[in-house]
Amino acid sequence: MRAAMPEALQSLLAEARGRIDPVALGLERPRDRRGHQSPGLTQSQMDTLLRCRHGTYHAFERGTRTQSGDFLERLARILQLTAHQWESLWLFAVGHAPPYPLDPDSGLDVPPVWKNVVQQLSTMAYISNVAWDLLMWNDAFTEMFPDRRPPENIMRWMLLSEEARSRVLLDWEESWAKMMMPQLVAARSAHPENPTLMELERDVRADKVAGPIYRKGTAAYSHPDGDARPVIHSKLGPGQARLGAAEPRSSPGARLIIVEFVPDEQ
Repeated sequence: MRAAMPEALQSLLAEARGRIDPVALGLERPRDRRGHQSPGLTQSQMDTLLRCRHGTYHAFERGTRTQSGDFLERLARILQLTAHQWESLWLFAVGHAPPYPLDPDSGLDVPPVWKNVVQQLSTMAYISNVAWDLLMWNDAFTEMFPDRRPPENIMRWMLLSEEARSRVLLDWEESWAKMMMPQLVAARSAHPENPTLMELERDVRADKVAGPIYRKGTAAYSHPDGDARPVIHSKLGPGQARLGAAEPRSSPGARLIIVEFVPDEQ
């Protein structure tokens, strides 16, 4: 089976191998025909580092043989791939984005430009990290809350706060909880060691209202982008929250959420 984009895959891996010093990994620097030392790792050395049979890496780099996700992760760590290169590796080799980030700490913060954008928006907007801790929000977003104080963690508030469940998020179970539970499941799978997500899942499971919904499970992952859900705005009354979502490419798992409020017709 061939890779999705074999030429791009070969170029990515050959360049990455050339940046790695074999001596740092306990191997000898290869020599050319004249006996001069050559930079980077050879394909044979990659077989040694990956602990696979001779020729396995060569076939993979040429795009004539696919490999498992575990192989791709070991390869990425040996070659010290960046988050962008990790994504490219999956796209070139498999044909789709990776199911989880290479760096378990990715998504904890975003570049300043994203935070600046939020401040300039007139409609409600906020940025949360991979565990739904709020990183930035604008004044319009604060007006949605009865006390004008956004919570530290937006997912915890939406799932566990009595204020959210009874005063702000209308039709909470059907329109909100059943849409958000799969997001929590997906985040826990992608970031199994994140302490905030671990604590959030534990508290949701233990909650008398949210717990049964979470344990019942769902078959599909739900993303908020494009959704319209009923709310009661603290100043504007009942209406629909139309959601737009974007993910910074440099911080997988973090998200920018734009909330357009449309009042119900009287």
